[in-house]
Amino acid sequence: MQAVRLTAVVGPDRCLRIEIPEEIPLGEVEVIVLATQPPGVRVGQTLSELFAALDRMPRKRLTKEEVDSYLAAERTSWD
Repeated sequence: MQAVRLTAVVGPDRCLRIEIPEEIPLGEVEVIVLATQPPGVRVGQTLSELFAALDRMPRKRLTKEEVDSYLAAERTSWD
């Protein structure tokens, strides 16, 4: 299998026209379309939304004793 990375533009008619290099043999090919970015979404906006959602999640704070107990149980299970 041979892969070639090409850049193209999808027009308002939803058609995509690409010219394949000569080194690609004639016959059936597989075409994979990767959109560079979802429409109307900025990367920073998406990360900001993720961080905001994480901040809204309830957190259970463990005490030092609970952490020590958990670690001791884990170490015991290694034997």
